[in-house]
Formats: sequence, structure tokens, C-alpha cells
Amino acid sequence: MRQTSRPCSALLGALACALLAGGIAACAPQSEPAPEPEVLSATTAGGVYLDAVCPVNAAWDEVDVELDRLRIAVARGGDEEIDTSRFADAMERVAEASSDAGNRLDTEQQSWPAQAEPAVESVRETLQADRKQALSVAKLDAEEAAAYDWKGAAEAGEAAAEARAALGLPEDPVTACAQWEEQQAETAQPERSPTPQSGSTGGGSDSERKAGDSNG
Repeated sequence: MRQTSRPCSALLGALACALLAGGIAACAPQSEPAPEPEVLSATTAGGVYLDAVCPVNAAWDEVDVELDRLRIAVARGGDEEIDTSRFADAMERVAEASSDAGNRLDTEQQSWPAQAEPAVESVRETLQADRKQALSVAKLDAEEAAAYDWKGAAEAGEAAAEARAALGLPEDPVTACAQWEEQQAETAQPERSPTPQSGSTGGGSDSERKAGDSNG
């Protein structure tokens, strides 16, 4: 009896485990399917692109200011060590802005117009490279930073020019971002209700009411 009961117990145990495992798998929450990428119209795509890259351009403007300051200090010479903290902070902001822009331009999250997608992807790749390079350059001393030649600058400029052309944006990046800033400022302004004229009763001016009466 003992010899026959052991295989039976083992079989029942295995069957119970299989049923239990199957039940757990069946009851386990199913992962939600990945959302479909947002399809960008030709008009919307240009705005999304500028939303991503214009903050990067603004960060580079800060770097230019700090780099000029370093070059002047290096040219003057002297024994005192030149403080590069402001330049380093500016470069780190370029790295952060480039990372944010690269994520915003991700072609997997949104579907770009067919004629623009290759150019946008090229810009995204240059932004990723710029991020890594900016973090490295932020660690340079003053003389090294003043003499540094940015790698991939020509390629980045060409990719950006192709993207602007494909998206129907102004050829000049400064003009494109200036228009973007104006639109951002207009959007940020709260809508103002019209100021009521003196003597108004809220139902139109006296002349408007009289005209209505005469036509009635």
C-alpha cells in the first residue's frame, strides 16, 4: 500500500501544482499594450520640433557668453586660477536641454510626417552626441575650454537645416525660435475681457438699442 500510494500522491501533487500555476497565470494582470504613437500633422510637427530644440539654442547662448568671458580671462593671463564654474554650469544646462529635446523628438513616441522623419531622427542623434560631449567639456579648465573645437558642429547644423526645411520652418534658426518665443508669449498671456465703456448697461450702447427698436 505504501509503495502504490507514493506515486499516486506524487501525481496528485504535480497535478495540483500545475493547476495552481495555471490559475495564477490566468489571474495575473495582463500588461497593457503600448500606446500608439501620436500622429503629427505637418502644422503640429513644426511646433513640436521648435518646442524641443529652441530651449537647446537658448542654453547654447548662455555658453557663448561664458566662453567669451573665459577667453578674455585666458588672454589676460596671470597666476590666478580662472574660475570655470559658471561655464561648467552652462554646459551642463546644454546637456540637460539636449537630453530633453532628444526625448521630445523620439520617433517611437510620435509619428512625424514622412518627409521630415529622417531629418528629425538625425537631429535627435546629434543631440544625444552633444549631451555626452557637453558633460565632458564642462570638466575642462579655462585654457582647454577656450581652445576647444566642438566635434560634430557642422553635421549638427546640416541636420537641423534639413529638419527645418522638411517641416516648412524658417531657414534661419534664430528667426524660427524668435517666432516660437512670440507664440509662446501670446499663449501664456491670459485672455482679457473687453473693458466696458462708461455709461454701458451691459446690454449694448444706447445707440445700439435704439437701432434695434427702430428695426423691430
